[in-house]
Amino acid sequence: MHIKKNLFLSLLLAVSLMAEENVTSTNIDHYHDTMCQFLVNTSHSIDDYFIEGNTTELSKTRAEFSTSYAIEGHQKDQQDIRLRLRLNLPKIQKNLRLVFEDETNDDALYDGTTLNDQTTLQNKRYYLRLDYFNYVKEKFNMVLGGGVRIRHSNLVPYLNFRSNYDVYQDTKIKSQFYNRFRFYSDGEIENIFEFNSIYTLNPSLYAIWRNQLSYERSSIFQTLLNDVTLIQVLDDRKQLQGGVGVVSSFNQFKNANIDYYHLHGLYQHIFYKNWMYYQLAPSILWRETNNFNVSYRFMVNFGILFNND
Repeated sequence: MHIKKNLFLSLLLAVSLMAEENVTSTNIDHYHDTMCQFLVNTSHSIDDYFIEGNTTELSKTRAEFSTSYAIEGHQKDQQDIRLRLRLNLPKIQKNLRLVFEDETNDDALYDGTTLNDQTTLQNKRYYLRLDYFNYVKEKFNMVLGGGVRIRHSNLVPYLNFRSNYDVYQDTKIKSQFYNRFRFYSDGEIENIFEFNSIYTLNPSLYAIWRNQLSYERSSIFQTLLNDVTLIQVLDDRKQLQGGVGVVSSFNQFKNANIDYYHLHGLYQHIFYKNWMYYQLAPSILWRETNNFNVSYRFMVNFGILFNND
Protein backbone atom coordinates (compact mmCIF):
# COMPACT_ATOMS: atom_id res chain seq x y z
CA MET A 1 0.00 0.00 0.00
CA HIS A 2 2.77 2.44 0.97
CA ILE A 3 4.69 1.51 -2.19
CA LYS A 4 1.68 2.44 -4.33
CA LYS A 5 1.32 5.71 -2.44
CA ASN A 6 4.98 6.60 -2.93
CA LEU A 7 4.81 5.74 -6.63
CA PHE A 8 1.71 7.88 -7.04
CA LEU A 9 3.24 10.89 -5.29
CA SER A 10 6.52 10.45 -7.15
CA LEU A 11 4.68 10.45 -10.47
CA LEU A 12 2.83 13.60 -9.51
CA LEU A 13 6.06 15.33 -8.48
CA ALA A 14 7.90 14.25 -11.62
CA VAL A 15 5.21 15.52 -13.95
CA SER A 16 4.99 18.79 -12.00
CA LEU A 17 8.72 19.33 -12.35
CA MET A 18 8.48 18.54 -16.04
CA ALA A 19 5.89 21.26 -16.48
CA GLU A 20 7.77 23.81 -14.37
CA GLU A 21 11.02 23.26 -16.23
CA ASN A 22 9.36 23.27 -19.67
CA VAL A 23 10.82 19.86 -20.45
CA THR A 24 9.88 18.67 -23.94
CA SER A 25 7.21 15.97 -23.76
CA THR A 26 6.55 15.16 -27.39
CA ASN A 27 5.40 11.62 -26.69
CA ILE A 28 2.86 12.66 -24.05
CA ASP A 29 1.45 15.36 -26.33
CA HIS A 30 1.30 12.95 -29.25
CA TYR A 31 -0.60 10.28 -27.31
CA HIS A 32 -2.97 12.88 -25.90
CA ASP A 33 -3.68 14.43 -29.30
CA THR A 34 -4.21 10.97 -30.81
CA MET A 35 -6.71 10.07 -28.11
CA CYS A 36 -8.60 13.35 -28.52
CA GLN A 37 -8.85 12.86 -32.27
CA PHE A 38 -9.98 9.25 -31.79
CA LEU A 39 -12.85 10.38 -29.54
CA VAL A 40 -13.91 13.08 -31.99
CA ASN A 41 -13.76 10.66 -34.93
CA THR A 42 -15.80 8.12 -32.97
CA SER A 43 -18.59 10.62 -32.27
CA HIS A 44 -18.55 11.74 -35.92
CA SER A 45 -18.70 8.12 -37.11
CA ILE A 46 -21.76 7.41 -34.96
CA ASP A 47 -23.34 10.64 -36.17
CA ASP A 48 -22.59 9.87 -39.84
CA TYR A 49 -23.94 6.32 -39.52
CA PHE A 50 -27.43 7.67 -38.91
CA ILE A 51 -27.35 11.04 -40.69
CA GLU A 52 -25.37 11.76 -43.85
CA GLY A 53 -24.04 15.21 -44.62
CA ASN A 54 -21.45 17.60 -43.30
CA THR A 55 -21.66 19.74 -40.21
CA THR A 56 -19.62 22.79 -39.24
CA GLU A 57 -20.42 22.46 -35.55
CA LEU A 58 -17.36 21.96 -33.34
CA SER A 59 -17.34 18.61 -31.57
CA LYS A 60 -18.12 18.86 -27.85
CA THR A 61 -16.95 15.33 -27.11
CA ARG A 62 -15.16 15.13 -23.77
CA ALA A 63 -13.40 12.51 -21.66
CA GLU A 64 -11.65 12.55 -18.31
CA PHE A 65 -9.46 10.03 -16.51
CA SER A 66 -8.42 10.63 -12.91
CA THR A 67 -6.93 8.82 -9.96
CA SER A 68 -7.11 9.61 -6.24
CA TYR A 69 -5.31 8.64 -3.07
CA ALA A 70 -6.46 9.57 0.45
CA ILE A 71 -5.10 9.09 3.96
CA GLU A 72 -7.11 9.73 7.12
CA GLY A 73 -6.70 9.09 10.83
CA HIS A 74 -8.73 6.13 12.15
CA GLN A 75 -9.31 4.99 8.54
CA LYS A 76 -7.39 2.76 6.17
CA ASP A 77 -5.74 4.40 3.17
CA GLN A 78 -8.07 4.65 0.18
CA GLN A 79 -7.61 4.96 -3.56
CA ASP A 80 -9.80 5.17 -6.61
CA ILE A 81 -9.65 5.64 -10.36
CA ARG A 82 -12.40 7.30 -12.38
CA LEU A 83 -13.42 7.45 -16.01
CA ARG A 84 -15.95 9.67 -17.78
CA LEU A 85 -16.77 9.87 -21.50
CA ARG A 86 -19.34 12.12 -23.19
CA LEU A 87 -19.92 11.83 -26.93
CA ASN A 88 -22.07 14.53 -28.50
CA LEU A 89 -24.05 13.61 -31.63
CA PRO A 90 -25.35 16.94 -33.01
CA LYS A 91 -26.26 15.68 -36.51
CA ILE A 92 -28.75 13.15 -35.17
CA GLN A 93 -30.22 15.63 -32.72
CA LYS A 94 -28.77 18.91 -31.50
CA ASN A 95 -28.71 17.90 -27.84
CA LEU A 96 -28.17 14.15 -28.24
CA ARG A 97 -25.39 12.88 -26.00
CA LEU A 98 -23.93 9.46 -25.23
CA VAL A 99 -22.48 9.24 -21.71
CA PHE A 100 -20.27 6.51 -20.26
CA GLU A 101 -19.01 6.91 -16.70
CA ASP A 102 -18.13 4.92 -13.61
CA GLU A 103 -20.12 4.78 -10.38
CA THR A 104 -18.11 7.54 -8.68
CA ASN A 105 -18.75 10.09 -11.44
CA ASP A 106 -22.40 9.04 -11.50
CA ASP A 107 -22.79 9.50 -7.73
CA ALA A 108 -24.43 12.88 -7.12
CA LEU A 109 -23.55 12.67 -3.40
CA TYR A 110 -19.81 12.22 -3.96
CA ASP A 111 -17.86 14.73 -1.82
CA GLY A 112 -14.45 13.07 -1.53
CA THR A 113 -14.89 11.95 2.09
CA THR A 114 -14.95 8.30 0.97
CA LEU A 115 -13.28 6.60 -1.98
CA ASN A 116 -14.44 3.33 -3.52
CA ASP A 117 -10.97 1.89 -2.88
CA GLN A 118 -10.78 0.55 -6.42
CA THR A 119 -7.45 0.10 -8.15
CA THR A 120 -8.69 -1.37 -11.44
CA LEU A 121 -11.41 -0.21 -13.79
CA GLN A 122 -12.84 -3.69 -14.34
CA ASN A 123 -14.08 -4.01 -10.75
CA LYS A 124 -16.41 -1.01 -10.90
CA ARG A 125 -19.99 -0.45 -11.94
CA TYR A 126 -20.53 1.64 -15.07
CA TYR A 127 -23.39 3.59 -16.54
CA LEU A 128 -23.94 3.87 -20.29
CA ARG A 129 -26.66 6.42 -21.01
CA LEU A 130 -28.18 8.17 -24.01
CA ASP A 131 -29.73 11.57 -23.34
CA TYR A 132 -32.05 11.90 -26.32
CA PHE A 133 -34.77 14.41 -25.48
CA ASN A 134 -34.19 17.93 -24.29
CA TYR A 135 -37.07 20.29 -23.55
CA VAL A 136 -36.36 23.91 -22.70
CA LYS A 137 -38.96 26.54 -21.90
CA GLU A 138 -37.98 29.81 -20.28
CA LYS A 139 -36.56 28.86 -16.84
CA PHE A 140 -37.32 25.13 -17.09
CA ASN A 141 -35.05 22.51 -18.65
CA MET A 142 -35.82 18.77 -18.93
CA VAL A 143 -33.73 15.90 -20.30
CA LEU A 144 -35.05 12.38 -20.87
CA GLY A 145 -32.84 9.40 -21.59
CA GLY A 146 -32.22 5.72 -21.12
CA GLY A 147 -29.23 3.61 -20.26
CA VAL A 148 -27.71 0.45 -18.86
CA ARG A 149 -25.99 -0.11 -15.53
CA ILE A 150 -23.08 -2.49 -16.09
CA ARG A 151 -21.21 -4.68 -13.61
CA HIS A 152 -19.21 -7.44 -15.31
CA SER A 153 -21.85 -9.43 -17.26
CA ASN A 154 -24.80 -8.04 -15.29
CA LEU A 155 -26.76 -5.49 -17.37
CA VAL A 156 -29.64 -3.52 -15.84
CA PRO A 157 -31.51 -1.12 -18.18
CA TYR A 158 -32.94 2.08 -16.71
CA LEU A 159 -34.84 5.24 -17.61
CA ASN A 160 -33.29 8.57 -16.65
CA PHE A 161 -35.21 11.81 -16.10
CA ARG A 162 -33.40 15.03 -15.24
CA SER A 163 -34.85 18.51 -14.83
CA ASN A 164 -33.86 21.86 -13.42
CA TYR A 165 -35.69 25.11 -12.82
CA ASP A 166 -34.12 28.55 -12.37
CA VAL A 167 -35.80 29.78 -9.19
CA TYR A 168 -34.07 33.17 -9.05
CA GLN A 169 -31.36 34.95 -10.98
CA ASP A 170 -29.79 38.40 -11.01
CA THR A 171 -26.26 39.76 -11.45
CA LYS A 172 -25.10 38.49 -8.04
CA ILE A 173 -27.30 35.52 -7.12
CA LYS A 174 -28.53 32.46 -8.99
CA SER A 175 -30.74 29.81 -7.36
CA GLN A 176 -31.76 26.57 -9.04
CA PHE A 177 -33.89 23.52 -8.23
CA TYR A 178 -32.70 20.21 -9.69
CA ASN A 179 -34.15 16.69 -9.81
CA ARG A 180 -32.79 13.37 -11.10
CA PHE A 181 -35.12 10.38 -11.21
CA ARG A 182 -34.21 6.86 -12.32
CA PHE A 183 -36.25 3.70 -12.72
CA TYR A 184 -34.31 0.43 -13.18
CA SER A 185 -35.66 -2.73 -14.79
CA ASP A 186 -34.99 -4.67 -11.56
CA GLY A 187 -37.47 -2.41 -9.73
CA GLU A 188 -34.94 -0.10 -8.10
CA ILE A 189 -35.80 3.61 -7.97
CA GLU A 190 -33.39 6.48 -7.29
CA ASN A 191 -34.58 10.02 -6.69
CA ILE A 192 -32.41 13.07 -5.99
CA PHE A 193 -33.57 16.60 -5.23
CA GLU A 194 -31.24 19.59 -5.05
CA PHE A 195 -31.59 23.26 -4.25
CA ASN A 196 -28.42 25.22 -4.98
CA SER A 197 -27.52 28.90 -4.87
CA ILE A 198 -24.45 30.66 -6.27
CA TYR A 199 -23.46 34.04 -4.81
CA THR A 200 -20.97 36.09 -6.84
CA LEU A 201 -18.98 38.27 -4.44
CA ASN A 202 -16.62 39.62 -7.12
CA PRO A 203 -15.49 38.39 -10.56
CA SER A 204 -13.02 35.92 -9.01
CA LEU A 205 -14.75 35.04 -5.73
CA TYR A 206 -18.05 33.26 -5.27
CA ALA A 207 -19.89 31.01 -2.82
CA ILE A 208 -22.03 27.93 -3.45
CA TRP A 209 -24.77 26.82 -1.06
CA ARG A 210 -25.76 23.23 -1.82
CA ASN A 211 -28.67 21.23 -0.38
CA GLN A 212 -29.40 17.70 -1.58
CA LEU A 213 -31.85 14.96 -0.59
CA SER A 214 -31.57 11.48 -2.09
CA TYR A 215 -33.27 8.14 -1.56
CA GLU A 216 -33.56 4.67 -3.07
CA ARG A 217 -36.48 2.26 -2.98
CA SER A 218 -34.29 -0.58 -1.68
CA SER A 219 -33.14 1.41 1.37
CA ILE A 220 -35.12 2.63 4.37
CA PHE A 221 -32.58 5.43 4.79
CA GLN A 222 -32.50 8.78 3.02
CA THR A 223 -29.46 11.06 2.81
CA LEU A 224 -29.42 14.83 3.26
CA LEU A 225 -26.36 16.88 2.32
CA ASN A 226 -25.86 20.55 3.23
CA ASP A 227 -22.71 22.37 2.22
CA VAL A 228 -21.36 25.90 1.82
CA THR A 229 -18.19 26.36 -0.25
CA LEU A 230 -16.21 29.52 -0.98
CA ILE A 231 -14.24 29.47 -4.27
CA GLN A 232 -11.40 31.87 -5.11
CA VAL A 233 -10.21 31.82 -8.72
CA LEU A 234 -6.52 32.70 -8.67
CA ASP A 235 -6.03 32.67 -12.43
CA ASP A 236 -7.17 30.64 -15.43
CA ARG A 237 -5.25 27.60 -14.14
CA LYS A 238 -5.50 27.76 -10.35
CA GLN A 239 -8.23 28.01 -7.75
CA LEU A 240 -8.72 27.64 -4.01
CA GLN A 241 -11.79 26.26 -2.25
CA GLY A 242 -12.84 26.07 1.38
CA GLY A 243 -16.09 25.14 3.04
CA VAL A 244 -18.13 23.32 5.64
CA GLY A 245 -20.55 20.44 5.09
CA VAL A 246 -22.93 18.19 7.02
CA VAL A 247 -24.30 14.82 5.87
CA SER A 248 -27.30 13.35 7.69
CA SER A 249 -29.51 10.32 7.24
CA PHE A 250 -33.20 9.73 7.91
CA ASN A 251 -35.13 6.56 8.61
CA GLN A 252 -38.22 6.69 6.38
CA PHE A 253 -37.99 10.51 6.29
CA LYS A 254 -37.92 10.92 10.06
CA ASN A 255 -35.49 10.55 12.97
CA ALA A 256 -32.62 12.59 11.54
CA ASN A 257 -29.12 11.40 12.42
CA ILE A 258 -25.82 13.14 11.60
CA ASP A 259 -23.40 10.82 9.77
CA TYR A 260 -20.51 13.28 9.66
CA TYR A 261 -19.64 16.94 9.33
CA HIS A 262 -16.43 18.35 7.97
CA LEU A 263 -14.32 21.35 7.09
CA HIS A 264 -12.84 20.92 3.64
CA GLY A 265 -10.38 22.66 1.36
CA LEU A 266 -9.05 22.18 -2.15
CA TYR A 267 -6.27 23.59 -4.29
CA GLN A 268 -6.51 22.87 -8.03
CA HIS A 269 -3.79 23.51 -10.58
CA ILE A 270 -3.97 22.80 -14.32
CA PHE A 271 -0.21 22.57 -14.58
CA TYR A 272 0.46 21.17 -18.06
CA LYS A 273 -1.10 22.61 -21.22
CA ASN A 274 -4.86 22.85 -20.64
CA TRP A 275 -5.49 19.19 -19.91
CA MET A 276 -3.36 17.83 -17.02
CA TYR A 277 -4.19 18.81 -13.45
CA TYR A 278 -3.78 17.90 -9.82
CA GLN A 279 -5.82 18.69 -6.72
CA LEU A 280 -4.73 18.80 -3.08
CA ALA A 281 -7.67 18.37 -0.72
CA PRO A 282 -7.16 18.57 3.07
CA SER A 283 -10.15 18.22 5.40
CA ILE A 284 -11.10 17.83 9.05
CA LEU A 285 -13.92 15.40 9.81
CA TRP A 286 -16.10 14.31 12.69
CA ARG A 287 -17.67 10.94 11.82
CA GLU A 288 -20.36 9.09 13.76
CA THR A 289 -18.48 5.85 13.06
CA ASN A 290 -15.57 7.36 15.01
CA ASN A 291 -17.77 8.63 17.88
CA PHE A 292 -17.34 12.12 16.39
CA ASN A 293 -13.70 12.25 17.37
CA VAL A 294 -11.75 14.55 15.09
CA SER A 295 -9.85 13.01 12.17
CA TYR A 296 -7.64 14.63 9.55
CA ARG A 297 -7.86 13.65 5.91
CA PHE A 298 -5.64 14.48 2.95
CA MET A 299 -6.48 13.51 -0.62
CA VAL A 300 -4.49 13.92 -3.82
CA ASN A 301 -6.22 13.80 -7.21
CA PHE A 302 -4.44 13.63 -10.54
CA GLY A 303 -6.34 13.86 -13.81
CA ILE A 304 -6.13 14.17 -17.58
CA LEU A 305 -8.75 15.84 -19.77
CA PHE A 306 -9.41 14.88 -23.37
CA ASN A 307 -11.28 17.35 -25.57
CA ASN A 308 -11.06 19.12 -28.91
CA ASP A 309 -10.22 22.59 -27.57
